[in-house]
Amino acid sequence: MKIHFVNHASFIVENQNIKLICDPWLEGPAFDNGWKHLAPTQMKYEDFNEITHIWFSHEHPDHFSPPNLLKIPSEIRAKICILYQQTIDRKVIDFCKKIGFGEFCELKQNTFTEIGNNFRILCNAYTYGDSYALIDVEGFKILNLNDCIVDTEKKAEEIFNTLGEVDVLFTQFSYANKVGNENDIKLRENVALLKLKRIEYQNIYLKPKVIIPFASFVYFCHEENKYMNFGINNIQNVFDFITNSLKSNCVVLYPGDVFMPTENHDSETALSKYAKHYSSIENYDYVKSMSINESELIEASIAFVNKLKEGYPHKIKYIESLNTKIYLTDINRTFILSGRTGLCSTHVKLNNCDLSLSSNALSYCFRELWGFDTLTINARYQILGNIKKFSKFGSIAASLNRKEDFPVPTIREWILKKIKKKLKSF
Repeated sequence: MKIHFVNHASFIVENQNIKLICDPWLEGPAFDNGWKHLAPTQMKYEDFNEITHIWFSHEHPDHFSPPNLLKIPSEIRAKICILYQQTIDRKVIDFCKKIGFGEFCELKQNTFTEIGNNFRILCNAYTYGDSYALIDVEGFKILNLNDCIVDTEKKAEEIFNTLGEVDVLFTQFSYANKVGNENDIKLRENVALLKLKRIEYQNIYLKPKVIIPFASFVYFCHEENKYMNFGINNIQNVFDFITNSLKSNCVVLYPGDVFMPTENHDSETALSKYAKHYSSIENYDYVKSMSINESELIEASIAFVNKLKEGYPHKIKYIESLNTKIYLTDINRTFILSGRTGLCSTHVKLNNCDLSLSSNALSYCFRELWGFDTLTINARYQILGNIKKFSKFGSIAASLNRKEDFPVPTIREWILKKIKKKLKSF
């Protein structure tokens, strides 16, 4: 058995005639020009000719990248089987069918699916649409936690109770969303340290023989979020923590590296290559976006709030009660976003606004139902006041995108949810 590291959160598990790739994002920006790869990918689209299965953990574009998938030659796509968690909206499966992938398998919770001789996969849904996968090859267990938030001992223990001990653990090692405003470097450093604490909990309960840090090999690539690069975990520090503090076997893989679980692996070459990238981050080319015309932005905002009300017609009154004050940095004016009328200009002062961002970043929130979620990840904004007012629009849009129930329950719904949770726990 071999493990080929592709990049960021993607790797291939190869055994006999099966080649399973996880979360292939090979190139290009993600999250509305918010992220790029720290190091270049070695794998080419023609190499998918050897791939038999693709597993996606969740819908985020650094894991499920439609532009990349469309670049796989159509005759190759037709031979590949897609593996994905069961979802209500089935968007990922439906998209892959539409572009001509050959086979599909929706993975049931807590159930192993055989995909080859002594090669099986178990996929469990986790929070916020995410999922993790346990890949079992001839009894050798590889756990891909990707972005799953296993940040307490209780959560780590719950996964252990479900899966038992694992041989190899792939886990995220740095923050992957907005942390503080531009000058909050110390806050970001502290949050980055909490990521190491997560790895410690996972190590205690899952007892992996090897820990492979991954899913954080990116940099924030826009001029509006460049500040987020100050505070991230450097892979060298992560390696030292796992090796020296946890006394565990840490393997660091660079794009193109192959890991043989039965052999000792030297991470020094990979660490040296990554060190050069980290030292060059400040000198990278950063994306600069064009401003959006004010009338176009207002029109998009009206379409957006109408979409929310059409999606949840029984909650129109609540949606229309929402409002948030926004300062647009490139237009140099303040606006109010209302659930009743959309975006309109106002004379509210900057220090009374809830947030500041560019018209380009706000436009994406209006164009796509997942746009607000994208903004919380790409961090192309600054918090000025009550960010919860702005976030309420985002939570409704995200629920509508996933075809879920309205995210703000009535008192009756809240009580029933609490009762159900207690009964399930009992």
